[in-house]
Amino acid sequence: MTGEWKPRTGALRVIAETADADLLARPLRSVADIEAIERTPLNDRLTIVDFSQRVALGLAAHPPDDTAIFFVPDGDVERPAELVSFRDLRQAIDRTANLLRCHSIGPTDVVAILLPAVPAQYWAILGAMNAGIVFPLNWMLEPAHVRRLLTEAKATAVIALGPTPGFKIWESLTAIADDLPPGTRIWSVAGPGGTVLPHSDLALEIARQPDAREPRQARRGEDVGAYVHSGGTTGLPKIVKLSHGAMSYRHWSSQLAMQLTCGEIIIQDTPMFHVGGLVGRYLPPLACGASILIPSIMGARDKRYMANYWRFVERYRVTRLTGVPTTLAVLAKSPPVGIDLPSLKPNFVTGSTALPAAVRQEFERISGVRVLNSYGMTENTASIAIDPRDGPRKDGASGLRLSYTQIRAAALNEPDSRLRLCGPHEIGMLQIKGPGLAAGYVDPGHEAGARTADGWLITGDLGRVDEDGYVFVTGRAKDVIIRGGHNIDPALIEEPLLCLPDVLHAAAVGKPDGYAGEVPIVYVQLVPGAGATAADLLATLDGRLAERAAMPKEIVILDKLPLTDVGKPIKAALRADAAARAFRTVIAEAIGRSPEVVMRPDSTEGQIVEIAISHMAPADREGIASRIAAAMSRYAFVYRIEWS
Repeated sequence: MTGEWKPRTGALRVIAETADADLLARPLRSVADIEAIERTPLNDRLTIVDFSQRVALGLAAHPPDDTAIFFVPDGDVERPAELVSFRDLRQAIDRTANLLRCHSIGPTDVVAILLPAVPAQYWAILGAMNAGIVFPLNWMLEPAHVRRLLTEAKATAVIALGPTPGFKIWESLTAIADDLPPGTRIWSVAGPGGTVLPHSDLALEIARQPDAREPRQARRGEDVGAYVHSGGTTGLPKIVKLSHGAMSYRHWSSQLAMQLTCGEIIIQDTPMFHVGGLVGRYLPPLACGASILIPSIMGARDKRYMANYWRFVERYRVTRLTGVPTTLAVLAKSPPVGIDLPSLKPNFVTGSTALPAAVRQEFERISGVRVLNSYGMTENTASIAIDPRDGPRKDGASGLRLSYTQIRAAALNEPDSRLRLCGPHEIGMLQIKGPGLAAGYVDPGHEAGARTADGWLITGDLGRVDEDGYVFVTGRAKDVIIRGGHNIDPALIEEPLLCLPDVLHAAAVGKPDGYAGEVPIVYVQLVPGAGATAADLLATLDGRLAERAAMPKEIVILDKLPLTDVGKPIKAALRADAAARAFRTVIAEAIGRSPEVVMRPDSTEGQIVEIAISHMAPADREGIASRIAAAMSRYAFVYRIEWS
């Protein structure tokens, strides 16, 4: 399956069952166009709600010898790609599903996937979804977190990367294997340069399966097809249940948002254990009859791939770009030179975090492609709102609501829990309702407070919906910096910094303050080679912020800002660092020496300030403890002193 790219060998068949040509040809400009679409009931448009069936139709739309997956493991654009045909992909999916059924895995059984970006990821995920419920996990999690998620999901089988240079997935899994329920079946996939384990190798196992499909009962819309865990950046990940109906709606809405057509080629460079990758960027295009280019097993984390990005687009005639805003920020500062990009379609959707206007404008200038911003979340099976492909955009907005999806902003802190909807220029808590809503959480305890009395999902995001229906997401409720009772949106600080040529990433958080409660500080990662100092950046911000209270007290320049796998700053880690910095200074002033201060998670208190004092005579400890108590009395934090 290794070779050069070849043109397609035959005409593509139309997928009439899941593609409405007349609807896709309509312009999508405004809420009025969305409302016109909604005059036809969704049930009349979404006639196939079994998502596995929708994918099967997309794969069957090609001549069997056409290439379904191009795989380059290491970001080397000159390396001949491994090719997987549509015939081979369909066969591998069917045989994987047959294998799972032979091991008594049925529609309600959970199969966990621990795979990076290798071709087998596609037949493992789609075969597991065909037979039961698929659960892609973040393979970079610590073994204890993987064990907890597998246990909570009650996974009956695992498909994981076998021993492979550069990865510890198999070692992590075997370290916890004895803690899994007896009878848990584990299959391995040999990665590039990896070891084939004859007794568990998935390729060897499915090769023994017949080509014919085992009889399969069609899934109803409410049947669960996938589990996806949240990012866990502010706590332990929650496992969300995605139904076949919601995923089918996501395919339909993605197709409409970008006018996806059969025969496109999509780059996969973000993870599929995240909802944005799984049912936002990669499986819906497959259901539209697209091919996938995997340019590196590590995706956008691979520096060689990122250096060759535009050459990959040119060589493989990529039609649709993908990428989160942080990736686009890097690419906007590395324009294509001497490279032709005629294959690109007019637009693509980005999301996962805010896209600064300056980054969008520069990326569009160098690529010639319209970037559609979006807003989504795991609990809505990805997208909630997307920029209209044919209509105007508004800086700072995340577009218009998807057809058949409702969104509102509700006022915060209303007396007696009464609902009051916000006006178009008033920020409130965003709430959503519609066919994309997930089927809930695996742990029922997470449902508490997740919905309003009238059934709307409480997103936890602050924002507004303007008079034209554009959705503005201004921040997470828990990310708001409260300075002396004044709420500060971190985006007010971050966006002016992200417009500067020296700044690659910026994240504003609250730092504990004995007088104001919190003061804003900003963590910044510079563009490689940039020489800006914290003082330079502060001076540049002066006069550029919408409100004086938002002026940060400090800018901390890091070599590398901590980011999630989809490019979001991990603000929980940054808040902990900011608190440790604050308390280190306060306590040093109180006791005349610098202590070690660490923020520790605590199941009861949330966080505890751990203060380590070394080389202190027992007779002096009482006086030091008294001075620390006086200093910490100005803060609503529980602390603990460790003497050594």
